Amino acid sequence: MKKLLLLAVLKLVKIISSHEPPITGRIFPFNLLNCRITSEVCPNKDITFYLYTRTTQMEPHELNVANPETIKEAKFVTNRPLIVLIHGFTGHKNETPNTEVRPAYFRRGEYNIISVDYQPLAVSPCYVHAVLNLPTVANCTAQLINYLIQESLFTLDNIHIIGASLGAQTAGMMGNFIKSGKLKRITGLDPAKPLFVFAKNSHRLGKNDAEFVDIIHTEVMLRGVLFAIGHVDFYANGGLQQPGCDKQKQKMTGNCNHVMASKFYAESINSEIGFYGYKCSYWLQWFIGLCQPSNQTELAGAFASKEARGSYFFKTNSKPPYAQGK
Repeated sequence: MKKLLLLAVLKLVKIISSHEPPITGRIFPFNLLNCRITSEVCPNKDITFYLYTRTTQMEPHELNVANPETIKEAKFVTNRPLIVLIHGFTGHKNETPNTEVRPAYFRRGEYNIISVDYQPLAVSPCYVHAVLNLPTVANCTAQLINYLIQESLFTLDNIHIIGASLGAQTAGMMGNFIKSGKLKRITGLDPAKPLFVFAKNSHRLGKNDAEFVDIIHTEVMLRGVLFAIGHVDFYANGGLQQPGCDKQKQKMTGNCNHVMASKFYAESINSEIGFYGYKCSYWLQWFIGLCQPSNQTELAGAFASKEARGSYFFKTNSKPPYAQGK
């Protein structure tokens, strides 16, 4: 079993570091634990989309480009932004970042929120296969966005993509498939690191994937990326141990530090004091103590300035409200 897993990993690294077309549709010479790679077809039965609004959040409406009536019948809130949420490994429409971010936006006001659900393609322990499925998830999500723009329901100016973990990397891949221009904003909530360190740019999230890419890092030593990859990168508590995620809680949940990025972002939507980080040139400089809090600060989260550039560091409380303000 270990030998088969090693072969799978080596093959994946070769694929994602190559300069070949998107990696969907590649079939391994064996089937590991019934893991599978979906077809490249969009729409795809394994990838579904649900529209939530403030008044319909308990009864979301499924959208299907193959059935235009589902989009015509959808009760989009006119003149309000569209937020697209993409979950990570082992997730679904009612997992991080959806459960944190959706209700926070609806407490603030009227929004159109589409939750992408690709649960059948991201089941445990099939991480390698989940990564291979991401370009198809990105393609199908972009297909829906392209259709909504074509039907004049939205423009790129009022669409915001938010992805957590693998969902953040998926958001980055969407730029390969958007037809009408570049996405305006992508927010990456602790983007996944395993198998993406050496991936080529078109297969991972980076600052070229949208006009503004902002990142919140919360677990840089394990699941999340360490290096700055956006226009602005915020490191909560240095991206290391998060207050409130003690060893017992981390052992129970397995990913407490990782999901805190989604919790911090959700709180930022309605916070009166906000998460303000001070600037430091890069993470290692902060880690060895060469950076001190300064007046050069930026606000992290939902209302981050689109002019912000560089790396910023902020501390949080161990329980809500997490924000400490300036």
